[in-house]
Amino acid sequence: MTLPILNITQRLTSPTLALATLLTLITEFGIADLSYGAGILIWSYLGFRFEHLKQKQKRQIGTLLVIGGVLIALATVINPNSIDLLTLLKANQMIIALLVAVSFLRVITHIRSDEQTSTGNVSLLKTLLGTHAIASVINISASQIVADRIQRSGELNAAQGVVIARAFGLCAFWSPFFAAMGVTLISAPDAQLFTLVIWGLPSTVIALLFTYLQIAKKSESSPFIGYPVSINSLALPVGLATTVLLTHYWYPSTSVILQVSLLSILAALLIAPMIGKSQAFKSHVFEGLNGSSGEVSLFVAASVLATGFSSVINATGADLTPDTFGFSEATITLTFLVGLSMIGVHPVTSNLIAGALLLPVVTDHNLLGITLLFSWSMGVTLSPLAGNQILLQARYGVRARDLLKANLPFALVMMPVCFGVLYLYQEFGG
Repeated sequence: MTLPILNITQRLTSPTLALATLLTLITEFGIADLSYGAGILIWSYLGFRFEHLKQKQKRQIGTLLVIGGVLIALATVINPNSIDLLTLLKANQMIIALLVAVSFLRVITHIRSDEQTSTGNVSLLKTLLGTHAIASVINISASQIVADRIQRSGELNAAQGVVIARAFGLCAFWSPFFAAMGVTLISAPDAQLFTLVIWGLPSTVIALLFTYLQIAKKSESSPFIGYPVSINSLALPVGLATTVLLTHYWYPSTSVILQVSLLSILAALLIAPMIGKSQAFKSHVFEGLNGSSGEVSLFVAASVLATGFSSVINATGADLTPDTFGFSEATITLTFLVGLSMIGVHPVTSNLIAGALLLPVVTDHNLLGITLLFSWSMGVTLSPLAGNQILLQARYGVRARDLLKANLPFALVMMPVCFGVLYLYQEFGG
């Protein structure tokens, strides 16, 4: 009797998350406040899917939930009025909605290659830039698709792993389709998308150029084997990114996260029938969203920890914020957050907490926003414990020490570049 019930429950989990996303978007649109209903559905989804998470995900998410729960309990003991537990139902809803909405773009995205495989620096450049462009819209799925295509003898070599890891991680510098941007715009609510993109893109260009030169030099003795992405494959990400920027220009008062979420779902809904993917769209609603359980669970757990941390601070009256937030504080924050990523703390957790601590003294939300985006991008690009790098290690056999070795010179170049951009922004952009 138990087994059929479990089967029914698992069939309901994906549409549960889809419905939660719909309720969140309706709430954000101002049609009706359905946020508590969306929260109940999201927590139900977590309960349904927790058992199906990988063991490492269970430990990570379980740890965040336990620590957050203990902090909430401690804050309640100190000051019973320090927290409204109902706020946990609303936490991170729009970021989860963004994550779910963008996942629909996988249905209509097909990465084609100019050639099945090719070698040399031209292949390296096309693979790096093409993967970066696609990943900026469909996130880590692009990394998996490209990695599968260029995989040889069950393993990728270090150069291929570095290219794929950085092509993905550097998207967080600027992409409005990344969760990094969603977290940043919530943590720094008055930050402007155009400003964040404009100041993030130069760092992206420098990082991509350094990666190309670094790998090209290493590939002199052994030519790089890549999967050069076709120009035609870039039409969707370029078109979507342009549409988001134009929409934000025309409707600046509308939430960027809402705009991106709606655009992603509408694009998939309209394009899927045109390319014969209507069934794939339906399958994504009723089954595919179960594949988002790791990310959704992480965002829920991160909200519990962030809520617990801020509750204890409020209950005790502790003051951990600096007096001001300028260039010096931004560089310290960036360095500290990247350091946390290196020991396995996911940026969604550290950035939410940093934003909550710093926001009361921040006068320039764009400076905080750029700092948080830089910390996310550098953290997931450099850390061997980041999800994308763990994927490369576990699924494709790329060694963690090879990634670390390649990333050391990258860090020595890019961290000062990030500091320089923060300085230039404060002097000329603020």
